[in-house]
Amino acid sequence: MIIQSLRLVDFRNYESADFTFSDQVNVITGANAQGKTNLLEALFFLSRGYSHRASSAADLKRFDSDHFLIKGQILKEDIGHDITVKYAAGKRETLLDGKKKSPSTLSPVLGVLLFEPDDLRIVKAGPDKRRRFMDEEISGAMPGYLPVLKKYRRILAQRNALLKEIAYSASMASLLDTWDGQLAEAGARVMTYRLSYLKQLNQVARKLHGELSSGAEKLALFYQNNLIDHFVEREAIEAVFRQRLTEGRGEDIKRGSTQYGPHVDDIVVHIDGREARKYASQGQQRTAAVALKLSQMDIYHAVNGDYPVVLLDDILSELDERRQENILSVLDRSQSFITCTDSSFANRYPEERRRIIRIQDGREIVL
Repeated sequence: MIIQSLRLVDFRNYESADFTFSDQVNVITGANAQGKTNLLEALFFLSRGYSHRASSAADLKRFDSDHFLIKGQILKEDIGHDITVKYAAGKRETLLDGKKKSPSTLSPVLGVLLFEPDDLRIVKAGPDKRRRFMDEEISGAMPGYLPVLKKYRRILAQRNALLKEIAYSASMASLLDTWDGQLAEAGARVMTYRLSYLKQLNQVARKLHGELSSGAEKLALFYQNNLIDHFVEREAIEAVFRQRLTEGRGEDIKRGSTQYGPHVDDIVVHIDGREARKYASQGQQRTAAVALKLSQMDIYHAVNGDYPVVLLDDILSELDERRQENILSVLDRSQSFITCTDSSFANRYPEERRRIIRIQDGREIVL
């Protein structure tokens, strides 16, 4: 799949801008705070239907504007598609080839993989970061996951609210039966997606990490949760989940929150049999993080039959030359967009394979 062009109107700091792209390497360069990351955010939004930087679509409109528009022309398997997102009067509309669509249906037409500097902390950071990593990458590769995850989060919030009310009105405890059943059903679906994903990620990331470390290290990933300790079918997960919720009600009421479920899951990363978060060097942790992120290209390909468009947001400046070269060599399989303040690395690509776009104050500058 290829993004051929992009139009932005009143999006972030772009009043009105039109871009055309190379089908291979696009280098987005310029000083800081000029709009480079905003451009990548627009591409991400076209694929996922949400922003990775803002909690509300209203936050994406240009200052003093009440609307925005993002329109991209996509080429997938030699068939052209138009994806348009309009926001006005507090409402958002998503169009695929002129027809209204749910945002969750866009990623099979336009899949993207975003890699930003904070992703280098996947291994070193706490469980929240790795859960977010799982949720974003599974959502990009498997469109059915996000609606299930949203449903689980909604039920979890409602159950937690009820737990707090029970502390003041014990008679409301009988209402937990209904919420427990719904939470166990949705949570089992979330975990089934995650288990399937981690199985693929373990295989792909181990192979890629071996290449990045020149065979000197061995990566292994483990799914950590407080419900099961080995792979079982979804129905069995649901039964165990429901049982744990029942057994843990007393403690949940004391805490005012739910202690069991996929909202406390984690990925444990091992390098050569030792937990990388505790024992690996910073360089080893970063190599593992690069392997985890770039593995998404092959996982997406296995699920959807095509490679995603890769968005690198100022990631190269965070890495040494060897790791930079490792990333750039992997990108040869897909179209890529790379933001940077120093575009000298682009000289590794022949002119016919690259396009350099210089951004200043929300506009492309043509030299």
